[in-house]
Amino acid sequence: MLWPLGHLLLVVVGACWQIFMLAPLVIVVIVSFTSASYLLFPPPGYSLRWYAAVMELSWFWRSLGVSLIVAMVSTAIAVVLGTLAARALTRGRFIGHSVLEYVVLSPLLLPGVVLGFALFNVLVLMGLENAGLPNLIVAHTLITLPFVVRSVWSAMAGSDATLEEAAYSLGATPFQTFRHVVLPSAMPGILAGTILAFTYSFNDVTISIFLTSGEVTTLPVELMADLEYSANAAPAAISSLMIALMLFMFLLVIRIGGLKAFLDR
Repeated sequence: MLWPLGHLLLVVVGACWQIFMLAPLVIVVIVSFTSASYLLFPPPGYSLRWYAAVMELSWFWRSLGVSLIVAMVSTAIAVVLGTLAARALTRGRFIGHSVLEYVVLSPLLLPGVVLGFALFNVLVLMGLENAGLPNLIVAHTLITLPFVVRSVWSAMAGSDATLEEAAYSLGATPFQTFRHVVLPSAMPGILAGTILAFTYSFNDVTISIFLTSGEVTTLPVELMADLEYSANAAPAAISSLMIALMLFMFLLVIRIGGLKAFLDR
């Protein structure tokens, strides 16, 4: 009798946790379709008026462009550096192997507020606190690098090392082996890491808020600032669009290589 009771308790706790996590997202999506002129749940009626209003907001398009540029550039850099680091960690046995592992994965261990404040102080000391876009790209590369390393490392660790040995024995150069053998076998991990890195960069607030400037502000930071002064449902509509985008991205991760590519190595 104890096991069925314990199993039932586990199911109930799990269901409550899922409701606790998903209920705010569901409420935001529902509120975004309200016909009222202010935030109200449940909505008195349903309309697409706030999605149309969002399309006319200049700050939405400006900050969306900044977020896309930062996310794409930082992800591209993180993919290149992360793939090389994962290759070194997978096949290399050298002095400082553990140090390299901890360095590239350390942003996952540090709270975002601590890391953002530390980066801001470093930039102030260097006199670069007003270089908004470059600062954001460097910071986002730093925080997205671990996602790429973990997923690519997992894919490379699970690949067949004899294929590389066969390529070498047939006269392939290290570059040819890396291009035609290593990269194709690690591609699911690379794609999964790319999507995860882009998603994290696009949604980041805690680090971006320390590094934005007057004219260079990311969409999540601008959205959070607008929430302080706006009582309408435009922020809910923007949040719903972001939720839809992130859901699509994670479905791609699952389709391509699964979340296991990030969780295992």
